[in-house]
Amino acid sequence: MDTTHTLGAVAHPGGLLVRRPELTVGVVRATSWLSAFEVELLARRPLDRRDTTERQRDIRAGGPVQPAPRRLLPAYDEGLDLRVARLDETGHAHWEFAISGSSGSGDHFGGTSGPSHRALFRFPPTFDEMSLVLAWPEIGFPETVLTVPLPDRTTVEQTTTSIWRAPLDVRPVPEGLTHHVDRGHDPPAIEAGTIAAPPRVLHRRDHRAAVVLTRLTAVDSLLSLELHCVATGHLADVVNENAFPSAPPVRDPVNIRTRGPGASVAVVRGHEAHWIRHGGGVASGGDQRFSSLRELTVQRPEDDVLDLVVAWPLAGLDDVRVRIPLGSA
Repeated sequence: MDTTHTLGAVAHPGGLLVRRPELTVGVVRATSWLSAFEVELLARRPLDRRDTTERQRDIRAGGPVQPAPRRLLPAYDEGLDLRVARLDETGHAHWEFAISGSSGSGDHFGGTSGPSHRALFRFPPTFDEMSLVLAWPEIGFPETVLTVPLPDRTTVEQTTTSIWRAPLDVRPVPEGLTHHVDRGHDPPAIEAGTIAAPPRVLHRRDHRAAVVLTRLTAVDSLLSLELHCVATGHLADVVNENAFPSAPPVRDPVNIRTRGPGASVAVVRGHEAHWIRHGGGVASGGDQRFSSLRELTVQRPEDDVLDLVVAWPLAGLDDVRVRIPLGSA
């Protein structure tokens, strides 16, 4: 099964799994399918508040951090950051390489956020519960075994559906909206938030283009959205030809709406639509296929209903209104 074109079951509500002086680890997203289980983790180290002089002095005065002992890890391995495994019934750890990942250096010593490592891991299909092993011995983080509850097989089977057949709830865009550029927000610590709505298809055109909400996380007064946009056939060719335009002026909501590579989203507040600036993300295309993944940050609405306008003109998806009740997945 191609999980990129399939909605699965939310397998974890999100939030921190581990909080230790040397490291915190939280779940960004966890999804169960009949064919696989995926978990995306974000590990964050404490901010080093020493200035350059203090760091040089400490390097001269002391040695490296005492590594944590290896019990489940092999004596030597190829890892340099967080390692993740599943523990089977016999107590054997099956370590997995991340299928994707990224790292951040964190803030200046006067900031608030330390260095981070984010990675997506894929395991064989697992139901009911899983023994998850985390380890980062080089920084003194010990091997940690966590029992994680998971959906049962029946729930996963009932929830799993193709993005081309999933229910679609779209409405006409209200007339008379005035359009603005959203003022923007710094991305929150999504690993500390909770999933506020299950994945769903926001917009679709036959079997040729779709906009999918793959994650919606609430972190205090903010919401973090992850959008997956896919196109196939002739529509993918059109998108690929215009996939990487020069950055449009952020003061112009029309440019934000019409320029790619993926779909654009506006938050409706009263009679105003606030278009969210295109931020970081990844996109790939070729051979009549296009795919993009990006994250957006918006203010959480007071009535706990996220009211959106979704558009992807390059893929032939005109403006529609989508209302998403916020709660838990």
